[in-house]
Amino acid sequence: MPRPLLVRSEVGNELRPIRPARAYLAALVVGAILSVSSFYAGTLWERGADLSPADLPSIAEADQSEEITIATPLLDAIFQNTPGQSEGYAVGVPKAFAWCGGWYKPAGDSSPPSSFTAVTAKGQIYPKEGARAFLGRDGITIRNAKTYVHLSTTREWVLVQDQATDEITGAHFVADFSPNAAKPMKLSSQPDRSVVISAPPAGYNDHFWPAQRGKYAAGSVDGVYVQMDMRTNDPNMKFVASVGADWWLDTSAGILSDVVTVSGAGQSNWVELSTRWSTLRFYSGSTAQLQADPPPPLADSTIDEKETIIRRRTNASSPCLSVPQERARS
Repeated sequence: MPRPLLVRSEVGNELRPIRPARAYLAALVVGAILSVSSFYAGTLWERGADLSPADLPSIAEADQSEEITIATPLLDAIFQNTPGQSEGYAVGVPKAFAWCGGWYKPAGDSSPPSSFTAVTAKGQIYPKEGARAFLGRDGITIRNAKTYVHLSTTREWVLVQDQATDEITGAHFVADFSPNAAKPMKLSSQPDRSVVISAPPAGYNDHFWPAQRGKYAAGSVDGVYVQMDMRTNDPNMKFVASVGADWWLDTSAGILSDVVTVSGAGQSNWVELSTRWSTLRFYSGSTAQLQADPPPPLADSTIDEKETIIRRRTNASSPCLSVPQERARS
């Protein structure tokens, strides 16, 4: 989308909300993006407590209500990108949307179109299905948003978006991403480069992305990895979130009627947010590719005890229609 349409918040010690007019313009553009890039389009987790790399070949169905302690960031990424592992469902997402139930990636090659030269991470937050409406003023904090692309020739991962040097922008979109309605979203930048965004009002979501798109040489990239930390600022907030990525023709392209300028790379399962930090992760390639060549954030083999990852697959029935998904990753 053109730079003048980006929603911005001030970075630094001063906390300032975004400008409503700019938020609304950005909402119209991104609503159109989602309507053309990610509208429509296996395996289950190992039973037991702790998971390790040795568990991967024998993944089986887990108890719906069982807490799962995940041993490494790599396994957490796989969990968040395995169909059927969402921790809840989002209120207002149309039942026929391919990502209604969580993880989604377009069938076929996950590489960007050969002429494209840009990518952006994206995130979205919705009220959790079955939870009571939240009426407070507290928001959700986002930190450490990073996007890596995988170079097809050198097999290297390159950091192309980083919240440490960029800012997060976005708006409240109608839950089904209707292109003709959106509301400004308050974004308050913090001294540590994190940002607090306002909770979505009834019938809307929070949709956000880094202000600057990541860039790369045409034909040089075959995958993308995105991660960002989130937490709620009130224990009564019941929201689910997912992250993903979109490929773009270039760093400033908008939606054109006669030219394809954006292509969805996909998005992760729904993660239930809480007042404890949670890292949300998305990767566009196969699980085998990820294991063989993980991006830097997933290369560490252990997790600090203070940051133990515990996931719980929802035991609620999916409100979503069954839609074709890519085969379980191998």
